[in-house]
Amino acid sequence: MPNDLTPTAADLAPIMKDSEAIVSQVSPVVFAVVVFIAVLVNHALFTEAVSYWHRSVTMPLLKTKRWLLGRLAIYLSFFAMVVSHLVEIGLWGYALVWAGFLPTVAEAVYFSGSTYTTLGYGTDPLPGASNAITVVIALSGMFSIAWTTSALMSMLRDARPEVMGLGRN
Repeated sequence: MPNDLTPTAADLAPIMKDSEAIVSQVSPVVFAVVVFIAVLVNHALFTEAVSYWHRSVTMPLLKTKRWLLGRLAIYLSFFAMVVSHLVEIGLWGYALVWAGFLPTVAEAVYFSGSTYTTLGYGTDPLPGASNAITVVIALSGMFSIAWTTSALMSMLRDARPEVMGLGRN
C-alpha cells in the first residue's frame, strides 16, 4: 500500500532528466579518456621499439661507418613512427564506431585522422555532448606528434658522426 511519501513518476521526472544530462556528458569524457590512454600506451610501445631498434641496429651500423645501411635504418624508424600514428587514428576510429558515436568505420577514421592531425573536419559529426571527444582526439594527436618529433630528433642528433666520436667524415 503506497503512502504519501512514495514518489511518483512525475516527482522523479526532473531528477531523471538531470541524471540523464549528467551521464550524457560524463560518459563521452570517460570514453575519451580511456581511448586517450590506449593511444598513449600504443605510442609508448612504438617509441620504445623504435628506440631499441636505434640503439641495437642503427647506431652499430653508423659506428662501423656503414652509412648507407645506417641511414636506411633511420628511415625505417621514421616509417615505424608514421605507422604508430596511423594505428592511433585507427584506434580512435574503431572506438568511435564501437561506442556508437559514428555509423561507419570510413567516416570515423576520416574524422579521427582530420581531428588527430588538428586539420579539422569541418562540422563535428559527433552527437550533442560528445563533442568533448573531438578535443581529446586533437590533444592526443598533438601530444603524440610532439613526442615523435622529440624522439626522432634525438635519434638524428645521436647519429651525427661528431656525437659518436668519429670526427667529421
